Amino acid sequence: MQPRFVAAILTAALLTMAAPVGAQQQQSAPDPLLGQFGAIVEVAPPPPEAARLANLLSTSLAALQPQRRRRQDVYLVVASLWDDPVFEREAVQAEAILREHLGAEGRSIILSAGGQGQRQYPAATPTNISATLGHVATLMDPSEDLFVLFITSHGTSDGAASLQERQRLIASLRPISLSAMLSQANIQNRVVIISACFSGAFIPPLQNANTVVLTAAAADRTSFGCEPQRDWTYFGDAYFNRALRGGASMLEGFERAKVQISTWETEQRLTPSNPQSAIGANAAAMLQRAEREAH
Repeated sequence: MQPRFVAAILTAALLTMAAPVGAQQQQSAPDPLLGQFGAIVEVAPPPPEAARLANLLSTSLAALQPQRRRRQDVYLVVASLWDDPVFEREAVQAEAILREHLGAEGRSIILSAGGQGQRQYPAATPTNISATLGHVATLMDPSEDLFVLFITSHGTSDGAASLQERQRLIASLRPISLSAMLSQANIQNRVVIISACFSGAFIPPLQNANTVVLTAAAADRTSFGCEPQRDWTYFGDAYFNRALRGGASMLEGFERAKVQISTWETEQRLTPSNPQSAIGANAAAMLQRAEREAH
């Protein structure tokens, strides 16, 4: 594409996706990919930066340890999909909390859209996300191990999680695409946590006995706290920073977080985000086992 044409597309996309201050909401736009997971616009970084980012991904994937036979291991993937700094801060802090809480040392990876200067983590592009799921799947025993995914970003009113790197990448991750990728990778036992507006839309395609889904908002509600200067969104603060750091289990902590978020929203006269969950019995038992064995 010609530079002016690319710039025009990026400008139009960014204007279409403008959000109200404080809410993790983006306006829906026509989907030229017809529901498939990919980038609407992706501009290659300069060759030195492209090489560095490729090396970051390969090094991070190579560092993941294989599963141990006859032992339940936990694999953790955390992704901040939008380059406002709050999302990378939340991802980095949440990964540290979850890694310790679940005993996932050596089996955890962060992907990020950046936002805090020099890139320290592999880019959260559609290809990198898919590659990470595929590589983790080769290390896991699908019947024995537990996969945990945390995504933080803006969300669109039709239920997608948005990806953005300014002047470089515009994309979206739809619930059905995430479900398909996990199935294609044969990742069976999983916990999926989504912090974004309208993230309750991820529940129907994902829920089954082998899956726990926790979302920051109902399918028809926005969530809050995504101003760039913050360290956490409301959901991340209530769930990871307060409930889990305070000693709660992941399922108990979600109930505590709902109460805390409701208090904040009431104080500020915000429309309730109404966080949602779907608790598959098999996944819940594996999650509780992981928590017991980690402590």
